Amino acid sequence: MTNDPAINPYDAVAYPGHAFSQTHPSRLATIAHFHGMNPALPTKMRVLELGCGRGGNLIPMAAQYPGSRFVGIDLSGDSIRQANINAAELGLTNLAFEQRDILTVGEEIGAFDYIIVHGVYSWVPEVVRERIVALFGQLLAPQGVAYVSYNALPGCRLRDLARDVMLFAVRDIDDPRERVRVARAALKEIAAASDPDSFHGAALRQRLKQIDEVPDNVLYHDDLNPGARAFALHEVLSVAERNGLQFLAEASFPNLYGAAKGPAQQMLDKMPLEQMAVREQTLDLLIGRAFRETLLCRVDIPLKRGVRPGSLKPYHLAANARLAPAKDGEKPGVQRFSFDEGVQLAVDLPLGKAALGILSAIWPASIAWDDLVERSCREAASELGPDRAREIARLDEALIAIFKAGLLDIRLEPPPLTTAISTMPAASEIARWQASTSAEVTDLRHRTVQLDGVVVRKFVSLLDGSRDQRMLLDAMNAFLDETRRSGIAIPGLPERATAEEVAMHLKDVARLGLLRA
Repeated sequence: MTNDPAINPYDAVAYPGHAFSQTHPSRLATIAHFHGMNPALPTKMRVLELGCGRGGNLIPMAAQYPGSRFVGIDLSGDSIRQANINAAELGLTNLAFEQRDILTVGEEIGAFDYIIVHGVYSWVPEVVRERIVALFGQLLAPQGVAYVSYNALPGCRLRDLARDVMLFAVRDIDDPRERVRVARAALKEIAAASDPDSFHGAALRQRLKQIDEVPDNVLYHDDLNPGARAFALHEVLSVAERNGLQFLAEASFPNLYGAAKGPAQQMLDKMPLEQMAVREQTLDLLIGRAFRETLLCRVDIPLKRGVRPGSLKPYHLAANARLAPAKDGEKPGVQRFSFDEGVQLAVDLPLGKAALGILSAIWPASIAWDDLVERSCREAASELGPDRAREIARLDEALIAIFKAGLLDIRLEPPPLTTAISTMPAASEIARWQASTSAEVTDLRHRTVQLDGVVVRKFVSLLDGSRDQRMLLDAMNAFLDETRRSGIAIPGLPERATAEEVAMHLKDVARLGLLRA
């Protein structure tokens, strides 16, 4: 922070900028379509991001969809300058970055199919928040979707216990680094001295563990901004309704119940689907949600609620599933699959086992529903009974259950990636460009993935579609020779690359979702 009001805090301390998969228009379009809307397809759309920073979220989208138009707005001059430099290096002509105050943005900027506001709403003054939602009402296309994220109540009340400690400790400190240092030290000291058996002491200790993993620049902007505040969903929707908007869904759709189980789930089940906003607010009260990524659309759009048999048929499906070893005493015919965060499913349905096996093999690519069903029927042909239609209906029911649990990704249009290794493999332009300077790159699912070391980064930068595996091997050995001659010490640098290592790297790059279709 600075005493000079003319200096933007985001110029003083840059906020880390990268891709946020939940904001990707492909995901937003799918959720809108699932609810009965007719959204613009990513191949030809107009996207506005308010608070775009250095373009880490918008630039990969623009590179992925050259036929679409993208505009980024941010108050930070330093961020916009860097965003424009990055866009120019990539030769992107469908993307414009502008240094502007959100309060000055109006209808002259045009209409948009998707408006993204991530990490802004809770951290700006009330007048700016009001303007953000007003712009949704003014600029959103008739079938458009607005995304807005914010710290949510009641979950953030626990986080604010720690913020109170830190903000009091840094009340007279302006230097950003010193604010962060003192804030961390104060929370550690107060948490250690508090009663561990009390609710307050337990909350402080839990938050202390969490912020140990938070980078300094994130802590500075997110927790040490004294004007930041959290909102209940109904507060945000009240402002939205005044601007002709309604609740569409959460970007985390379709996990309707979150961590609600037993009596909590039974309570939610009693609420009509048409009262989705009430259900969602009740869910927050039940599980203490601390962050929301809310999607809004125009109020005159009739929305279709609920998940029904056949709901997945229009989409391409994907699942990050892996075969897992059977447990002791498990009945014959059961196959286990492991998903993210340690979730495991035991499956005995023949078509279910075949479908999850296919999804596991092709991840991170997607497959159309019809193709998945056809391939599953072929693979499980020897186990299927005479009633094929009944078996497919059972598969549909099983996949819907997996979808509701948040373990199945669906897309109206599949991500433009492949896991097949072609003769002249090509990684995305964005990943190659990022790999030249960073270990963090954006995959073709719009996620940030980590490359393991300098050798892998160099390998990714070489995948421009002009080299076969033999040429890649030669290029990697030339890189290793040049690195040794330069005298640069890189721990673990191999003497020579081998053909087997090139093949292994290609498989790894494909599994990371970096190879373009």
